[in-house]
Amino acid sequence: MRKPILLFIAIFLIFTGLCNPVFGSENEKSDIGPLDWPEPQIENRPGTYWWWMGSAVDEKNITWNLETMHKAGMGGATIVPIYGVKGYEDRYIQHLSPKWVEMLQHAVKEAQRLDMWVDMTTGTGWPFGGPMISESNCDLTVFLNDGTLATKFSGRNVKRAAPGGEGMAINPYSSSAMATYLRHFDEAFAKQNLVLPRAMYHDSFEFKGNWRVEFPEEFKRRRGYDLLSHVPALFGDGNPETVARIKSDYRETLSDLHLEYMQTWVKWAERWGCTTRNQAHGAPANLLDLYAASGIPETETFGATPFKIPGIRRDSTNIRSDFPQPLINSMASSAAHVAGKNLIAAETCTWVRNHFHSTLSQIKPEIDQLFLNGINHIFFHGTAYSPADAPWPGWLFYASLEYNPRNAIWHDAPFLNDYITRCQSILQSGKPDNQVALYWPIYDLWHAVDGMQQQLTVHHPEWLTESACGKTAADFKKNGIAFDFISDRQLIAGMAKSYPAIVVPSTKYIPLATIEKLLAIADTRQIVIFLDSLLADVPGYFKAKQCRAELKKLYFERKPTVVESKNLHKYLAAADVIIEPMKMAGLDFIRRKHEEGYHYFIANMSAEAVDGWITLGVQLKNAVILNPLSAETGIASQRGANEIYLQLLPGETRVIRTFTNQQVDGKPWPSLSKSTDTSIEITGNWQVDFLEGGPKIPAPFKTNELKSWTELGDTKAQRFAGTARYAIDFDMPATKNDDWIIDLGEVRESARVILNGKNVAALWSIPYRAPLRGHLKLGKNRLEIEVTNLSANRIRDLDIRGVDWKIFRDINFVDHNYQKFDASKWPLTPSGLLGPVRLIPMKKVKPL
Repeated sequence: MRKPILLFIAIFLIFTGLCNPVFGSENEKSDIGPLDWPEPQIENRPGTYWWWMGSAVDEKNITWNLETMHKAGMGGATIVPIYGVKGYEDRYIQHLSPKWVEMLQHAVKEAQRLDMWVDMTTGTGWPFGGPMISESNCDLTVFLNDGTLATKFSGRNVKRAAPGGEGMAINPYSSSAMATYLRHFDEAFAKQNLVLPRAMYHDSFEFKGNWRVEFPEEFKRRRGYDLLSHVPALFGDGNPETVARIKSDYRETLSDLHLEYMQTWVKWAERWGCTTRNQAHGAPANLLDLYAASGIPETETFGATPFKIPGIRRDSTNIRSDFPQPLINSMASSAAHVAGKNLIAAETCTWVRNHFHSTLSQIKPEIDQLFLNGINHIFFHGTAYSPADAPWPGWLFYASLEYNPRNAIWHDAPFLNDYITRCQSILQSGKPDNQVALYWPIYDLWHAVDGMQQQLTVHHPEWLTESACGKTAADFKKNGIAFDFISDRQLIAGMAKSYPAIVVPSTKYIPLATIEKLLAIADTRQIVIFLDSLLADVPGYFKAKQCRAELKKLYFERKPTVVESKNLHKYLAAADVIIEPMKMAGLDFIRRKHEEGYHYFIANMSAEAVDGWITLGVQLKNAVILNPLSAETGIASQRGANEIYLQLLPGETRVIRTFTNQQVDGKPWPSLSKSTDTSIEITGNWQVDFLEGGPKIPAPFKTNELKSWTELGDTKAQRFAGTARYAIDFDMPATKNDDWIIDLGEVRESARVILNGKNVAALWSIPYRAPLRGHLKLGKNRLEIEVTNLSANRIRDLDIRGVDWKIFRDINFVDHNYQKFDASKWPLTPSGLLGPVRLIPMKKVKPL
């Protein structure tokens, strides 16, 4: 069966022209013009998690779901079968049954027809497991029973399992257990000539176990001594140093075994012609090695970042106490950069707000932050499969956000999707240009005296942020030094060659083999810096005294370069490491190489506007400014060898394309500043018509005061979720200004601006303003603003009226704090155009 499958895959890749690191090299030789955006590729578009509830799917609705996504600008979806919907049991399909495989096949083929991709989790819910798992290969916990080692099932079953996927979780430290598990997929897939998904997916580590039956033998083979002779130390009894060293060896062995478990899955997927996506975080292992083992490393965001950007609402009743940590996201991108893998994915915006409170303007900066940390393959969390005949709000996953066509924000979601596509067309092209490889001393963590396995999660990031390595990384980010974390395994494998400098932070334990490799690298004249001191000891228990003596001898004879923290930046600059001055101006960036120069993605995540000359860390002959929000481009004003004129309000982003030697001609970027004339507030009699949404269309109205449509006293408007058009005629006096900016003031939540019958702007993110570019005319003008609100008030109405819409099995539907969901007590969410709407006079800037 293998030959037809592989032959089809080869034909498919040629036919669709997929050009990414999974299928081939992307855009190494670009045919685009200097001022052009790249032609969008399939994987430039965002994807989504596509939960198949009860696997109650059919061909007609699979097609409807995918076509709806495609129409909105989505690129693909990840199938995750989960628990079902009450009342639809007759539609449930058993996982891996012939019918289920038939539905999978239809989804993959329909995605291909639509120029999309489909991925799938290799299981149901999470983690891997199911009815095929027995006591011989399940998730095991080790414990002491009257002084001797004993094991038991950890209690971890598959969470949120789909029909046919229920059962114990697999042992995540056993490659043989993985092989046994995967045979069930082989049997299902081998029954027909399948077109399989683009990628297999493995969710973040949520196992409970810490052992496998063969662990003592594996430990002795890898660590060189018998763990069973040190059982008291393993459980924390004895000399603290001995306990720490035994536990470090135990944790290293867990890491090795879990890595081999993942490699077994990766190799299996590749035999079927699929790449892999793995969320390594949460695992008690070296995350850098785990991320790098998959075809597409994947991180995640959970909660809402407390941005400084004015206008990003952060209502404490709708957010969690935890929030994303960018340094954790950088672990995935670092592993990919070091290993030469181009796509770095992210499960994006899980619980960014409570249900039906997530706005496009709140989602965008979370995505920008991911881009700044090397992520270039966004997957929304997410989109439940829902049949077209399901009553509103359709089938829903228990955790937000609701990125689906029934949620009101979907109306303007295509603009967000287009923004992501433009950004990712840049961030997936060329090569990363991080200049420092920052050694991650995992053995410092593994030598902790307390506990057993150490699960390195995104929810409790102190394992990184509070470490010496994490603090060095934060200092690099703060000061414009682009870096990647690197592991012992990657260093020893020679994967740091492309980095001008390697920095070893203050470290307590470092393997002898790692030191030997670092010193050998230094002999090649590549910069290797030990920060502050050479006090690190060797890790582990076996032959520690002998290895320590060899380590000290190396320190004494080779005299590695030690630099004090306060002098590190100067030392790196002297070694020609690029340090970006724009950080001092309050801008964040990521830099990548292209054939003729560099691409920068730059974001103003601060509370202050930037307007002036910005120094880039690279030399250039020309630079182009590209606005991923509007798609506008133009030649940047330039001063000297590396300064460009840049204007960025809080929340705004730009792509800068530099050319090192090439002279580029074209239209200049239009820099504008406010003129001395007074801004004009558009007032008068607004005609408001509700266009689309539900549950029912409210009556039109006229108003001289812009305020929330929930304040009208109309119950239909109070429960309405959808779009309304605000229209007004106004007279424009003669002026000598070069342009005008329309500023909508407060918008709840997104808007489309039509001036004199022409679409001039889609305003869905901070700031809600845009230049009119000559569309404003002298005399009478017609302004129309189509505003879309959230679905919160409509959900509130359902719960007030006691409508039974929470009909999902398992966890059913909970709020952001995992409490029972009840929207009946919510206050009304302001909706519509609140203004004031102003026209701001602008003049062209001639930078000096």
